[in-house]
Amino acid sequence: MYSVEEIRENYKRFSDSQIENISRNESKGLRKEILGILKAEIEKRNLDERLITWVDAETNTLTDFEKQSLIRKIENLNCPNCGQKRSKLIGQEFNTIISVILWCNDITENRILCYYCGRNKKFKSYLITGFAGWWSRRGILLTPYTLIKDIINIFFQKKINDRIITEFIEQNNGMFRLHGTDDKNLYNLISWHNNDYEIQETDEESETEK
Repeated sequence: MYSVEEIRENYKRFSDSQIENISRNESKGLRKEILGILKAEIEKRNLDERLITWVDAETNTLTDFEKQSLIRKIENLNCPNCGQKRSKLIGQEFNTIISVILWCNDITENRILCYYCGRNKKFKSYLITGFAGWWSRRGILLTPYTLIKDIINIFFQKKINDRIITEFIEQNNGMFRLHGTDDKNLYNLISWHNNDYEIQETDEESETEK
């Protein structure tokens, strides 16, 4: 581990864009003494003062009580997919495999939806994988694994829900501190999360042969 002085010297050598990137994307994981160095660099370089505001918001971690209150609020929002309140919102994982000869696309999506929208999306993902997942060497191995995994996940829905909701709260800590946790803000953040948050793993099998 680098000493504080070594880190201070490293930060002095960083470009403005590197300092901005650390402020926006990495400040949450920095030690308290390193945060002081980061904010001093922002001030010394006359960078956007809002960076310091963001760093302070990101590092002002929600308490356990605040997190539990936030979870209850999230559960009772209208579904960002159908706009209705037919059931509590649930964090759900959807896995889809699409492959063609030398190409295989493995998509994992984490969404916060009502039970009914989640059920429909799960069924759609399962059908797509069942029909379109087999048509490459990697796909023929990955497809049965994914289908079986989705069936097993039914019995671990609470664990999956807790993980996805927790990740959502941690990722948006700064937004909560800056803009609050009213229903409108939460609804907009979940809508953004649902449209943006997916993990894609595309495999070009021809590349692996080189």
